[in-house]
Amino acid sequence: MSRAPKAKEPPLWWPMFSLPNVHVKFPIQVEGFALVPADDFRIEAIKKKQPRLGSFLKRFKTEFGDAVEPSTIIWRKDRPDTYRSISAISGFRDLISMSVIPLSWAKTHRFGHVQGPMYSDTFAVYPWMVDNRGEGLITQTPSLLAYHEVKRLRGQTMAALSFHQLDRRDVDMLLLNELLKRWERCFSTDSPAVEDERLFRSLNMANAAAKLPAGADTNLYDVVRSAALWASAFEILYPAKNQAFKGVYAALESITWNLSACSDKKYQVFGDKNGQRRSLPVWLFGEINSLRNDALHGNPIPPGRLTVAPAKQPLHMFAAPLYRMILTAYLDLKLAPRRPVGGRTPYENFRLDHFESGEYQRNIEAGLSTIMYTPEEYRARRQGDASDAWARGQAIKKAIEEVEAKGKGDAG
Repeated sequence: MSRAPKAKEPPLWWPMFSLPNVHVKFPIQVEGFALVPADDFRIEAIKKKQPRLGSFLKRFKTEFGDAVEPSTIIWRKDRPDTYRSISAISGFRDLISMSVIPLSWAKTHRFGHVQGPMYSDTFAVYPWMVDNRGEGLITQTPSLLAYHEVKRLRGQTMAALSFHQLDRRDVDMLLLNELLKRWERCFSTDSPAVEDERLFRSLNMANAAAKLPAGADTNLYDVVRSAALWASAFEILYPAKNQAFKGVYAALESITWNLSACSDKKYQVFGDKNGQRRSLPVWLFGEINSLRNDALHGNPIPPGRLTVAPAKQPLHMFAAPLYRMILTAYLDLKLAPRRPVGGRTPYENFRLDHFESGEYQRNIEAGLSTIMYTPEEYRARRQGDASDAWARGQAIKKAIEEVEAKGKGDAG
């Protein structure tokens, strides 16, 4: 009697790094590589073969002893070995970070309170991980190569950094999906295209720029250093032997801006000797670039240097949302088509596509526009807009009621 062929086991998944400061509530993934929550089915499968991974993931707390669930980057063994490189792993982390932080900053500016992770330390990887035999913990950093027991670990989140749960509403899904495609293209080969390599160099610089400038000892120089890194993240995408800012200007001007606050050309910008009027985004990058030059060339930086006329808020707080827009230009980011929803006309589905995909840029533009107002001025402006919208709504309602009343009168 012949035996039935043995069922082929599915490819194994392996843990790469854990991120203790964030709990993703949905997997962020490409084929064979993902950032997943601790209760993901793939983590459960790994734990059956490596029980110490389960122990490792349960050993994280805040500095005050509150338990947290880290997210974990995992790799499937049938995918390219290039996915396992530190460059690929950090690139995956960087693209997630930059799909979250610019949107969080923009919505925080727009609505006046924190709307999600605002610093890339949230996505920092933990340096220790269970080894590939599932027996102990290993770390390799520029300063340490070491091995230890899992049971001795007292894992912690970063002190004085909020622990975040990341939902879909916190992520710029339009940008994320495009960056995931570029990641696959870049890291599935040993010889990535120049434009892909440039993209991930820029994302890495942006992730460094988006870190907390320092801790409780943060001062002006720390903030200015972050602004300098932001300027470099922009210019990496549009390299030039000199005056690289001009390439960034041209890219920002190539975007279709929807808000008049971002499209109107009424600002004189850094480096334009002809005095040509440019838009708010171009002006903003020019000032960030000028600040970078002052910082790195040792020029005087007075306390008020971070806020320059006509802005009323610090420049560095708007670098992240502006970076999302330079990515829009570099990636030629388009509104994402959706599967049509039954019961709706093609036009209704088209409008829904544009509303959902366009929501991210609407938030970014609205956030950027707040730089010209103090928080109090912008709050008053929003309240005025809301009052006007309510008045318009009441007028429309009244007109409809009058038409309906007239129709009933004619019928009688």
